[in-house]
Amino acid sequence: MRVDADLTLLSPEVRAVVAAVAALGGVSPADVPAATALEDLRALLRVKEQLDALLLPRVRDIELRQLHELDAMPSVGSWIEAQTTSVDRRQVALARRLDTLPAVRRELGSGRLSMLTAQRIGAAVEKVRGFLDRPDGLIDGLPAEDVLDAVILRGVPQLFGEALGGLSDDDLRLRRLLNEMVALQESGRSQAERVEEAFVALAVRVETRSLPPALEQLVDALLPQRLEDLAARGHERRGLALERNNDGSGWRLEGDLDLETGELLHTTLVAAMATDPENVTDTAVAAQARGEGRDPYQPSPLPTPRKIWERRHDALASVLRDWLGSGIAGSRGKVVPHLMVRVGLDALHGAPGALPAVALSGRPVPASLVRRWACDSVITRFVMGLGNRVIEMSHTARTAKAHERKAKIMETGGVCQAAGCHPPPGTPLVPHHPEPYARSKTTSFYDTVMFCGRSHHDVHEGGKTVRLKDGRLLNEDGWVRQIAA
Repeated sequence: MRVDADLTLLSPEVRAVVAAVAALGGVSPADVPAATALEDLRALLRVKEQLDALLLPRVRDIELRQLHELDAMPSVGSWIEAQTTSVDRRQVALARRLDTLPAVRRELGSGRLSMLTAQRIGAAVEKVRGFLDRPDGLIDGLPAEDVLDAVILRGVPQLFGEALGGLSDDDLRLRRLLNEMVALQESGRSQAERVEEAFVALAVRVETRSLPPALEQLVDALLPQRLEDLAARGHERRGLALERNNDGSGWRLEGDLDLETGELLHTTLVAAMATDPENVTDTAVAAQARGEGRDPYQPSPLPTPRKIWERRHDALASVLRDWLGSGIAGSRGKVVPHLMVRVGLDALHGAPGALPAVALSGRPVPASLVRRWACDSVITRFVMGLGNRVIEMSHTARTAKAHERKAKIMETGGVCQAAGCHPPPGTPLVPHHPEPYARSKTTSFYDTVMFCGRSHHDVHEGGKTVRLKDGRLLNEDGWVRQIAA
């Protein structure tokens, strides 16, 4: 519902503003010279901030005199909402507490503070106000003046230097701020006034985006026990829920992480995202890509750029694959944890009516995902026959495992599988991937060939095509299709 003002009741000053804004609406910016257009916008932005500041005492006046009742509205907040305006409840809250924020009110009037910055300072001051100016002389259980000395004389200048990228101790801007903070501490004003002035002094000197984390640090410095209590509360309510979506499309992860776990996860995901092949920021990974003849900063184009939460998701998947593949998980029930899936050979090849693959979670997964797992994930793959017996298995370790090597030696009699090659008994054999591991990332027990060192050299360094004793051919690129005579 839009409610227009009654122009006949306006004060002369407000009527002039309304007329000026109406006239401004008839001017197209494109018709104004470039330099004038730039300065016009600069001035209008400043006027907007000033108007926002002038609105606050008027909003407060409506509440004090209950003027909203003239429009039959129950509160000033509901009256503001009925005006279809961008003024929100945060600005109404700031208007209510503006009488207790003299420094904020002063700087808003001078134009040095934006409305958003004033709201942030007001919220920060309200968090600590109840702990200040107490008769016991303590702030959150600690000597009040010692706390204020540390926060105002050291914390504020340090955060100012940090926001500007680091300043030398003799920098004139830093010295001016420090002198101002010393005078503030020696002024004899109330603790609440000094804290507010310190917050304002920092706010008018740093970029808007630098202020929220700085204010948060100052509040935590004033209330260290509060920070401890919040950490304990977070640890008590910690929990993690992992549930499959009802439509079977994926999983949903919800939880409350305590501070330590949140930091661990944040640090891990940031590190994993740095090695993302589509968004490389890690110098070592970038150098490796250049060594392979690839430009790490011009990757193959994606269909659409990924959002940050999509990148975090992909980073988490990378971390989990690396963790399972590293072996640091040890064993559970004498078995190393693996991502496992049960799939019939018919399902793997997309035969109609085949039972779907089933993962260790007991949930079905598509065959395309199983095929991708077999190529580039840290998994053990089992392909089951009709009688539910394993007929194929592979894993993503770079080479055959110890028990697999022994089984291959038993199969081959400990002799090189290359045709015409009969090295002396006891000659060490090397497991060879017909499909290069660098491409498949998979080691298949049934597809592994045992070569002596000479035959292995012939395939790789020699670049030869080698015939096996069973008649198959392979070279460095993998199996070679034979053409019938």
